[in-house]
Amino acid sequence: MNSTLNLLQITDCHLQQYPDQAYKNHYPDQRLDAVIAHVQATQSHSQHLLLSGDIAHYSSSAVYQRILDKTQSLAEQIHWLPGNHDDAQVMYEFVHMQRKIIINGDWAIVLLDSTANPDGVGSGSLSDEELSLLAKLGSLDVSHILIVLHHPPINVGSLWQDAIKLANSDEFWVRVKKLSKVRAISFGHLHQEHHLTEFGIELFCTPATAPQFKKEQLTPVLESDPILAAPAYRTLQLHADGSINSQVHRVL
Repeated sequence: MNSTLNLLQITDCHLQQYPDQAYKNHYPDQRLDAVIAHVQATQSHSQHLLLSGDIAHYSSSAVYQRILDKTQSLAEQIHWLPGNHDDAQVMYEFVHMQRKIIINGDWAIVLLDSTANPDGVGSGSLSDEELSLLAKLGSLDVSHILIVLHHPPINVGSLWQDAIKLANSDEFWVRVKKLSKVRAISFGHLHQEHHLTEFGIELFCTPATAPQFKKEQLTPVLESDPILAAPAYRTLQLHADGSINSQVHRVL
C-alpha cells in the first residue's frame, strides 16, 4: 500500500468534570466542540485520530465517555495517549490498552506513554518498558516511523516549560538516534505550536484545544494574541517516500 496516510492530532483538551465548567476562564468543551466542527467541515477523511494527552483534566469514566462520544466519528481509528493530567489507569480501563505500534502501509505509528515517574508539576518519563519498545523499532518491516507522545523530548526556550518536558529525554534520544527509520516525532503538552528539527528528525508540537500559552516565558502566561489563543489541531499527511506535510488549523 503506497497511499498517503491522513492523520488528525488533537491534544490538551483539559475537559472538566462537567461541560459547563471553565478552565483558565475558557470552556474546554466548547473549544473542543469548535475544533470538531471545523474538522468535519473542512477536512477530508482521516485514517487515524491521535488524542495525545491531557484530554481530561478531571479524569473519570464519565469524562472519557464524553470525549469518545465527541470524537468517535472523526477517523477510522482513534488512539488515546495519556498526559500528566490524565488518569492513565482510568483511561486504559475505559478504552482498553491499545496497540502501541500501528502499521499502515509504509509507515509505523508508535504510541509512547510518557507519564511514568511524574514529578507532580507536569513532567513525566518513559518507563523501562517504553524505552525497551524503542529499542525494538529498528526491526519493524516498514520504511518510515512516526513517534507520538505527550511530553516534548526537547527544550523550546521557555524556562517553565523546559522544566516539565520529558524527564528522561537523554535516554530517549540515545535510542532514537540509532533508528534510521524515524522521520518525525509529534507531541503536545506545551499548548503552542512548534516545528523543529533534531538529528535530522522533524518535531511537531500541536497546540491545545484548551487555552494556549505564550512562548519563551519564565512562568506560565496565557496567550493573548487572538489568533494564537484560538483552539487548534494538526493534520499530518504521511507519504510513501517518507516526507510529511503538516498544518496547524486554528479555529477562530
